[in-house]
Amino acid sequence: MARITDDSGEIMVPGKPSKPPKLIPAGKQRKFPFRLWAWAILMTAGTGAGGYYAWKFRGDKIHAEYSQGTIVAERDKLKSDKDSCSKNLETTTKDFADLTKKQQDTETQLTQSSSGLNDCKGELTSARAGKAETDKRLAAVVDFQKKFSDMVGSGKLKVAGRRGSLILELPSEVLFPSGSADLSKSGELNVLQVGLILKEMPDRRFLVVGHTDSAPLNGSIYKDNWELSTARALTVVRFLVQAGMKAQNLIPAGEGEHDPIASNATGDGRARNRRIEIILLPAITELPPLPPGLEDSASAPAKKGR
Repeated sequence: MARITDDSGEIMVPGKPSKPPKLIPAGKQRKFPFRLWAWAILMTAGTGAGGYYAWKFRGDKIHAEYSQGTIVAERDKLKSDKDSCSKNLETTTKDFADLTKKQQDTETQLTQSSSGLNDCKGELTSARAGKAETDKRLAAVVDFQKKFSDMVGSGKLKVAGRRGSLILELPSEVLFPSGSADLSKSGELNVLQVGLILKEMPDRRFLVVGHTDSAPLNGSIYKDNWELSTARALTVVRFLVQAGMKAQNLIPAGEGEHDPIASNATGDGRARNRRIEIILLPAITELPPLPPGLEDSASAPAKKGR
């Protein structure tokens, strides 16, 4: 039940007359509660400030949570972008390495192709030089055959190629009596005729080689077939010089029975083996170049003999 009090603080009971209010002297009236109001204002201000800061803190918290969410999202996106960039970098690096290897392979192939091309050019040049040399030698053979066509046609000699050399082959029966190194009259004419043609090539050198069959010599002034073949070659060389050839361009030699071109078991074979060969020696321009450091003995100064 509610209690009602008067201004003096006494309890007022319904139906009971209240005491008349005490009169407070004028000088003793209650003062205005400034402290209470100040405290109320302070509390109100504190409450307002607290509410404001609570609201602000709550707003900052919401903003911070939103910012944190945004930052996390951006972080995740950056991480994803980083992973993607790392993957792309790895792929690009691998592609670059592959391209670099392909480039190196291509450069290697290009170098090999260039080297092969240079080799082909060198081989082509050598082949052309070889063909030119072959054509030159073929022309020389044709020219030789033309010069000696009359003697070849009459069976006095034969133009042949042997061991890479061009050879004039004269049967011994046309030149020498059996077992002798002296030319017969017809043999002298044949050798002189050959010399008149060969002297038209003053820059060429010739090897004159005598050959015999394997039959032993009986009652001959020569010790053996080797000596006989050498004597016959020397006789032919002297007649070639009489025909006008240079002596320094002629080299006599004898093979005896040691270089047969047919079997000595038959008469025809032995007849073929008895022969004089005049071999055309290659010119210096037809020989391969000498290695460095070797000098041509022909161009070296001659030493005085004692």
